Amino acid sequence: MKRLHNSKGFSIAELLIALGLSSLVITIVFMVYFSGAKAWSRAENQVEVQQNLRVAMNTLSAEVRKADHFAIETGKRGIVLTYQDGSSKTYRFHPASGEIRMYPSGTTVAMHIMDCRFSYSNHLITIEITTKAIEGIGERDYTLSINARGKESDG
Repeated sequence: MKRLHNSKGFSIAELLIALGLSSLVITIVFMVYFSGAKAWSRAENQVEVQQNLRVAMNTLSAEVRKADHFAIETGKRGIVLTYQDGSSKTYRFHPASGEIRMYPSGTTVAMHIMDCRFSYSNHLITIEITTKAIEGIGERDYTLSINARGKESDG
């Protein structure tokens, strides 16, 4: 049997080691990629919920300050605001859809809401909102207190 000196190529052991190292590197790259994608998705969900709440709180706060009178609806799931010109708007929480809507138009003011309560005490209208848990974000409670500026409660 002739022995080859100076043979070119790889031994089976070298191929197995190279394949194992390549597999390890590819696995690590995919783990980092999917971890980053999951973090990105969580961050997007969190931004959406916070932006949604910010718009809702700003809208409700501005409308309550403009109103001359208000009445908190039975069950504390809504508030009726009456303005100087005689017009009125109602903001009501709908548990089935998880939304706060403005009436008479039916426009959605906030989404991803699990619970919402309105209350009045010491010239402060308090709005307590609990957001729904969505991918990567647990449910959270938020409270907004708005000075009613001496407006009388009709209810």
